[in-house]
Amino acid sequence: MESVQNALVSDEERVEWGRLVPVGLLAALVAAVANAVVYLVAASAGAMPQEIVVNGQGPITLPVVAALSAQGAVAATIVYALIDRFARRPVRVFRVVAAVVLVLSLVPPFTITGAPISMILALELMHVIAAVVIVGLLTTMARRAKPAGA
Repeated sequence: MESVQNALVSDEERVEWGRLVPVGLLAALVAAVANAVVYLVAASAGAMPQEIVVNGQGPITLPVVAALSAQGAVAATIVYALIDRFARRPVRVFRVVAAVVLVLSLVPPFTITGAPISMILALELMHVIAAVVIVGLLTTMARRAKPAGA
């Protein structure tokens, strides 16, 4: 009985492939918009100084924030698909992987030379928002529906 129950739980964790791309695109859009709002609020408060050059590329701007948020969602969608293909409990594994990636993503803002703490905190908040939105949408909206009566 336990193996049947485990099989059902595992199946409910699987990706509904027809939903994955649309949900991944939705996650990209929502993460980009949410982080754009954070950026605009932080910039209006002076927390995103344009004289700070990041990795020799230039300042952090609204298009960069939106693009990187969307790229993170696309990457997460690909990783989720791969995990679904190979893991027995893909939602659990994906959430663990995403948590590790989030923790690692919190380090780079501290390496930006001359960045004020307000900028670092705004960037950290953007990372957390992106992770919550992307992981939340992918692991709920892209999952297979539970069987009726379950």
